[in-house]
Amino acid sequence: MKILLMAAMLISIMNTNAQTGSWTIKLNNKKVITTSVEDETKNCKKLKSTDWKKPGNLEITFTEDVPDAWYRFFLFYDEEQNELFKADSITNLSLSLEKLRKIFSGKKALKIYTVIAPKDPTIAIRIRRVHLYTFMLP
Repeated sequence: MKILLMAAMLISIMNTNAQTGSWTIKLNNKKVITTSVEDETKNCKKLKSTDWKKPGNLEITFTEDVPDAWYRFFLFYDEEQNELFKADSITNLSLSLEKLRKIFSGKKALKIYTVIAPKDPTIAIRIRRVHLYTFMLP
């Protein structure tokens, strides 16, 4: 019984501390945000049509508080919570705006989330999406 209780406590602790870190998002080499706080209201920007149509990249850098403890994924959703793109097992991502325009053609929002998975497959955790940023598209 004690082992079961200790395992449950360990999983609970890992679940609450697993997704700690900070992130920076850049659009066309301009820093949009650097934060460690998940806030869907503040971490949002209406994208200008000229910025969306420029050639360039969207860059995401996630700095882990505990490096190499987890596999990190970046997930891209539209305004209806449809997953449109996923990048696996990385902490840095650079995507061309041309590719994003194709994926998000006709969409109103580009929502960026991150999730983690343990490197040890025997560890069980509850996976929760963390909202990084939302771009409201022109």
